[in-house]
Amino acid sequence: MLRSVFTKTLYDVRRSFAWWAAGFVGYVALIVGVWPSVRDNPALIRLHETYPEELKAFISFGGEFDFGTATGYLGAELFSLMVPLLLIVAAVGAGARALAGEDERGTLDLLLANPLSRNRLTLQALAALLAEVAGLAVVLYLALLAGSAAAGMDVSAGNLAAAIGSALLLALAFGGIAFALGAATGHRAIAIGVATAGAVAAYLVNGLAPLVDVIGSVRWLSPWYHYVAGDPLREGLSAGHALVLVAIAVVAAAAAVVAFERRDIGVSS
Repeated sequence: MLRSVFTKTLYDVRRSFAWWAAGFVGYVALIVGVWPSVRDNPALIRLHETYPEELKAFISFGGEFDFGTATGYLGAELFSLMVPLLLIVAAVGAGARALAGEDERGTLDLLLANPLSRNRLTLQALAALLAEVAGLAVVLYLALLAGSAAAGMDVSAGNLAAAIGSALLLALAFGGIAFALGAATGHRAIAIGVATAGAVAAYLVNGLAPLVDVIGSVRWLSPWYHYVAGDPLREGLSAGHALVLVAIAVVAAAAAVVAFERRDIGVSS
């Protein structure tokens, strides 16, 4: 066995990480490659501007819908949904797999048979989750940096990093929730299902908030709101909103440590 749970986890996901990374690079290349056609087609830009407000509320990023600029285009095509969605899927999958997956495969007892405390195992699994998702965010950033430069997009490298960093924090918040549920229940399906349902509900709350006054009053409860509220692609990372997402991830991680320490592995398995 490898020297630590951290390295073992990263070794186990090396192939899936490579596929995820390749998918990110390919998707970014596709979206960035279309930009010159959009930029040079005023009629297409005017068409997008005629979209109903309900649709614009969902596909705008940072409260602005400006398809005629590189920033507005990337916000609508990548950062309004696909970038955070893909990172959330990766994080939730990794969070559910970390402890609950080992439990369901019957390998958790083998890990605990080593001179390794439950707390240390949990923290190393959390570190592997962070490393895996952060690694994908770095791949995404490098692909966007290279692609935007090649396509002549006038987008700040710092603001690109801020937008991807905000998406990473959002993903880690939901990944942490999945990790905590997996630690508490030992069931990967429960962890994935509940965390995914929470992410979808939070997305709908944030998207419908500009259109429904009742929902607008509770918009701040949605992690998606804190992802977009500071408009990181135009204004950089907002410390206040970022700290909210960090707090969610930290609380989820702490809950996972406590839940896993108290759980009877034999009974839950």
